[in-house]
Amino acid sequence: MLSNFTLSLATLKVVNLANPVEMTPERITHFRLLFETLLQKEDALVWNVFTRIAGLPELEILRDGIVLFIKQHVIAEDTGKDLASKFKIAKKALDNTAGVLM
Repeated sequence: MLSNFTLSLATLKVVNLANPVEMTPERITHFRLLFETLLQKEDALVWNVFTRIAGLPELEILRDGIVLFIKQHVIAEDTGKDLASKFKIAKKALDNTAGVLM
């Protein structure tokens, strides 16, 4: 639904991805799989999915939480999927306050 633009990453604002108390092992696995799947998509799709939440000031905590979570749980546990390069694209997209889509 995220890659079809039916839902936005903004739906995750109710989840504090940076809070170790809230993030149980089951939740970590769930969100790790979500972000791994997203980061395995084409570059333009990754850019567009993450850009959708870039320009909204009220989602700054969510953006920071996503970056922290991906660094800690997706990139750190990357098993040959080369997600680090896609994470660079996603991180730039999160800083894309102009909202320019690919």
